[in-house]
Parts: sequence; C-alpha cells; structure tokens
Amino acid sequence: MRIIIDIYKKSLVLLSVICLVVLTACSSKEVSQSSEVKSVDNKAAVAEGTRVVQTVNGEVEIPANPQRIVTQSGLLATLLALDVKPVGAESRDIKNPHIQALVEGVENIGEGTDYEKILELEPDLIITQIHDAGNYEKLSKIAPTVVYPYLTFKNVKEEVQEVGKLIGKEEQAKEWETQFDTRMAAARERAQAVVGDQTVSLIGAFEKDIYVYGDSLYRGGEALYQYLQLTPTDAIAKEVIGNPDEFLKISYEVLDDYAGDYIFVDESKGGSLNIKSPIWNNLKAVKNKQVLFPKPERFWPYDPISVANQAEEFADMLEGLKKK
Repeated sequence: MRIIIDIYKKSLVLLSVICLVVLTACSSKEVSQSSEVKSVDNKAAVAEGTRVVQTVNGEVEIPANPQRIVTQSGLLATLLALDVKPVGAESRDIKNPHIQALVEGVENIGEGTDYEKILELEPDLIITQIHDAGNYEKLSKIAPTVVYPYLTFKNVKEEVQEVGKLIGKEEQAKEWETQFDTRMAAARERAQAVVGDQTVSLIGAFEKDIYVYGDSLYRGGEALYQYLQLTPTDAIAKEVIGNPDEFLKISYEVLDDYAGDYIFVDESKGGSLNIKSPIWNNLKAVKNKQVLFPKPERFWPYDPISVANQAEEFADMLEGLKKK
C-alpha cells in the first residue's frame, strides 16, 4: 500500500512540474506575441508620418503633411489656392500679376535651377513640372520630389484636386472648387448674354507668326472655352482643341477659316497683327468691331487663380463692347 502511495506522490510532483513548464512556455509565448504586436504598432506609427505616392518617376515616399514645400516650376498659385504658402518658388511664378497679394514670404529661387538655394530652404517636399531626368536626380537628393509634367491636368479643377490630394488638403480643394464654380457660373452667364450662339476665337501674334489657341493652357483658352463655354469655330474645334499642342500656327491666307464672330487677340514678344491687311479688314469680327485685345501679362498664366480671374475679365471685356 505504501508503495502505491509513494508512486502516487511522485506522479503528482511530476505532473506539477509538467504543468509549470507548460505555463511558463505559454507565458513566454504571450510576452513574445505582445512584443511583436507592439513592434508592429510602432512601425505603423512611424509610417503614419509619410506615405508613398505613384509618380512619373515611380513610387516616392513623401511627408503625410509637408510643411516646407518648394515649387520649382509652376504650381505656386495652385498651392496658394489651397491656402498653402511654399517656402520657395521660381521667379517667373512669383511675378504672376494675379497673386501679388499672396506671395510675401515666398523665397525667390530664380529660374529654378539654383539647387544650392533650394537646399538652403530645407524643403521636405519639392514639386515641379519639369520632366527631366537630370533635374529630377538633383532635386530628389535634396528632398522627396514629385513631377507633374506639363499638360498632366485637363484643367485647373483637376489640378487643384490632385495637388490637394498630394499634400493632404482635400477639404481645401473642395472648398476652392465650390467657390470657383460659383464664380464661373456668374461669369458664364454674363459672357453668354453678349455672345449668344455666335463663335469666338483666340489668336496670337507671337514674334513673326500667327497662332490659334485651343481650350487648354494658352492665353486664357481654358477660361474662354471650358468655363465660359463659348463656341469655337468649326476649324478650331476640329484642328486645335484636343490636339497635342493645343495651338496651331497658321498663315494670314487662312485666317478667315479660324476667325470667329468675336476675336480675342494676344500680341506678345514683339508680335503684332497687320491691321492694314485686306484679309484682316474683311473679317466679320473686324467689320463689326468685335475684336478685343487682352493684356498679355494677365492672360499668359494658366493656374487656378489666374484662370478664374481671366474668365471674369473676358466677361468684362465682352460686356464693355455693349457700352460702346
């Protein structure tokens, strides 16, 4: 009987040891798993400070909330429209007459190729429209760089939406678009009250050549056709709007094919129309005194702030014809 009791006691001790080992192992595993989760959480917390975006140069890791943006070429006014003031921008963009009240404090980086100046500004994000491998290599060594090549966006509304998404300003982009749409509706009503179903063309005397412009980034074309929704001539609709260049160089001999009932004329870089030419004087718009000359410096920019102003200024000019 004693032997049986001894065996029973030994069995209890052995069972206790086994249970202790199992419990210890489970406890260690739980601690290990807890450490693993904590490590993953920490990584997630770090990752929240940046995010990866897809660009023409592949994936780029950028700050989730950039604080020191440099815009090398273009997009200064787009950032300002989103209530974001970059630390540096190109001199040509800073001189834009439509944003003079907004650019105080933005450092001038010259023509944009002074990489030392850009480095001095300590940007955490660089945005540029220059799609050049050498330029990108230099900029990306300074800070994460996102390239939007020219003609990436169909219009300024898309531009504001995409840039807003890039820098975490989606709500500001929506607010801007609401205000923009309201302004464009009012300008469109005024312009169409003058023009009706007649045609409108936008031409330019640039140096020694004559150009016809479409509904994109040249000379206010986006404002004229996309937002005021004025009607181009058939030739402009077929040959200019939607072509890769968004402009067409023409000769005087075919000017009548592109000339609308109303003509807006840009004279830049020493260019001027031969207003003594019989071809010019036989145009319907010339005979009806429906030719207007926008100020080049106000109609060259093609950013969200400028385009909104251009649409309103086109409407003002058209209304001005009725008062003459």
